[in-house]
Amino acid sequence: MSDADALRAGADLPVAGTRQRLAVGTWPLALAVLGVSTLLLGLVLLVRSPIVVTGDDAMYVILARSLATGQGYRFLNLPGAPAATHFPPGFPALLALLWRAVPDFPANLTLFKSVNAISLALVAVGVARFARYSAQPRRSAIALGVLAAVSGPLLILGNMLLSELVFLALLLFLLPVLEGFAEGGREPSAALRAATLGVAIGLCALVRTHAVVLIPAVALVLARRRRWRDAALLSAAAILTLVPWQLWSAHHAGAVPAPLLGQYDSYLGWWVRGYAALGPRMIPMTLERTLAESGGMFAVLFSPGRSPSAHALTLVALAGLAIAGIVAVRRRLPVTLLFLAGYLAIVALWPFPPARFLWGVWPLILLLLVAGAHRVVDASRAWRSLRVTGRALVLAGAAASLWVGYGYAAYELRMARGRWWTSIPRANAARIVPAVRWTLANTAPGDLLAAEDDGALYLYTGRRTVPIRTFAVEQYLLPISPQVEARAGLLPLLAAYPISAVVVGSPTTFATVQWAAAQPTSSVSFREQFAGGAAFTILRR
Repeated sequence: MSDADALRAGADLPVAGTRQRLAVGTWPLALAVLGVSTLLLGLVLLVRSPIVVTGDDAMYVILARSLATGQGYRFLNLPGAPAATHFPPGFPALLALLWRAVPDFPANLTLFKSVNAISLALVAVGVARFARYSAQPRRSAIALGVLAAVSGPLLILGNMLLSELVFLALLLFLLPVLEGFAEGGREPSAALRAATLGVAIGLCALVRTHAVVLIPAVALVLARRRRWRDAALLSAAAILTLVPWQLWSAHHAGAVPAPLLGQYDSYLGWWVRGYAALGPRMIPMTLERTLAESGGMFAVLFSPGRSPSAHALTLVALAGLAIAGIVAVRRRLPVTLLFLAGYLAIVALWPFPPARFLWGVWPLILLLLVAGAHRVVDASRAWRSLRVTGRALVLAGAAASLWVGYGYAAYELRMARGRWWTSIPRANAARIVPAVRWTLANTAPGDLLAAEDDGALYLYTGRRTVPIRTFAVEQYLLPISPQVEARAGLLPLLAAYPISAVVVGSPTTFATVQWAAAQPTSSVSFREQFAGGAAFTILRR
């Protein structure tokens, strides 16, 4: 090496070191900017509307009120206020703390929904950190955090008072810790860390039950590396954290009449009752429905075209990128891949529309697709050394990346222009507000109502409520006539409870109650129709 070359090399060293220090120093700043910007976005887009979107949000608020007012963990809207076993208590407990700070309902709804804005900001930062952990470049990691922050599925969840965003924020900060622990060795503090992480998994599962999949995911990775003690300690700590909730659920199982079990008893009991009613055929029936709906959702979100052939091509492209992403991260993120496999298996086998569950891990799906695209880019750098097959795969991967990237960008643009994150709350507001007004004007405080939006009606009017329809596995898998629905739900409820009126808001429910009213010996009588719904009264003999 010449003297001039040596001088140039020596001069480059401090410059390179300075650049590295600057890159490291700007990373926390970039995360802070991402988090603050996402928080502001979440607060700006927050929709003030009646809380009922899927029915679950009203139940979360009712349970929060029960905890905050010292009445235990109970469904206050139901006659007798039975113990709650349907929803794990983590999210209602968080809302209960906020209720204690701002006890005026519905004024505290804005505070409750701000939890979603904070969670969205944590999700954006968590995605960027996790992407960086998975060896994505810093710019790509920040871009992925921005993509998660503005993604349609998460913005829609942000305007629902549901547990998904809180769960997702916890998950994204927990996963890299679990990956790091699983990758580590048998250090002296491993036992304590294993127990601590087990408790963290248990607490995450008390927010969203699907987190239990983390237990076998981490245990399998630890067992593969012959860390049997750590696997046992982590699993035991997680299970022990969940034991009180499981004992509570088992002790109070079946505390409500049969028509209410679907909406108010445990998830596992609901699935088991569906299997008992339909038998083994429930599994293939469920898979056929959930896989078709999941594929349709992915095709709509990622396809540049709307034809069946464009949708089919999109699904092929997504599958290819997902496989490439799995290959890219399989060594770095084994726990995450096992968790996703278990989570998606539950979604596929759960007889319920899968979109909301898929949105609950949406950033992980995006991260996998981006990792697949990066794999294609990395492979293209060795283009000259690739064989014909390798070059064909690179070209196919590049085409798939461009196809789904353009399709998703087009979807996001349509979503932003149409403000689709407001569509579900506003549609439900059009139904709930008139029902609340009619109830306040035409019923007494002591009346018991059967209602389509039973949770919201209780919160806004103080009347005790029960649902009109049952919530059974068969409703998702089979066509149910108004006659069958009335005989399974409304008529047994009328026999079990002194219901004064029935308030409906959709054509399906209206048809169910109308059939019951048309029977010769029926006590149900049509009262009146109002904007967004109708009311029936119950004649007591």
